[in-house]
Amino acid sequence: MKDATKWDSKVLLAAGGGLVLLSGAFLWHDLQVRPELLVALAAVVTAVLTMTRVPKTQPLFGPIALLATGVIGGFWYAATKEPLLLAALGVTFLASLVAVRRSLRVAATPTDRLHRALTWFGAAIAGLAASWAFYFQFLTLTYASEDIGRRMVLTLAWLLAGAGLVVGGKKRGENAMRDAGFFLGAFAVAKALLYDTTHLYGGMRVAVLGVAGLLLLGTGWLTSRVQAERS
Repeated sequence: MKDATKWDSKVLLAAGGGLVLLSGAFLWHDLQVRPELLVALAAVVTAVLTMTRVPKTQPLFGPIALLATGVIGGFWYAATKEPLLLAALGVTFLASLVAVRRSLRVAATPTDRLHRALTWFGAAIAGLAASWAFYFQFLTLTYASEDIGRRMVLTLAWLLAGAGLVVGGKKRGENAMRDAGFFLGAFAVAKALLYDTTHLYGGMRVAVLGVAGLLLLGTGWLTSRVQAERS
């Protein structure tokens, strides 16, 4: 008799959960909720949970949720160019900055180190997605055929942010901060090589590559000085 009834609760839970999900799907359809609104709502909820450190029993929930929101929001905006997603990306980035600030503590356990790494990379991804989305919405769409030199703005901004994180991470001994800086720098260099060199011409192309190279050289010099001071 025990073997015959051991699946009762699982079957009932599965059936009930399925009906609830189906009910939610029909509600969504009937209310004609825009998917972008759900992304924005998810960003707000994630930000609130992160700032209030809920749930405390799942320390990795916040950074994973912020990272996922940044990735999904960024790709969704790239695919749809929906302005409503700008709010989601902005909220996610601000929440990521708060999470980074709170993560600046001694990483004593593997969970602490993973939490810090996810937090820094989530902030870097949110920053990339938000800056590109706002740039595209308010500059590219507004000045579609004017002042092509603005295309180097993001490249240099990302490279400067990455350089600052690398140097700052070396000074503070924050590996996660340094790695996030290298991630931003690599993204900026990839944009310079794969996009800027094919969309900028003449002096502008020379300028963006030259300035980017000088920034990398300066960052390398600063990190070597910091390394010498720490050794």
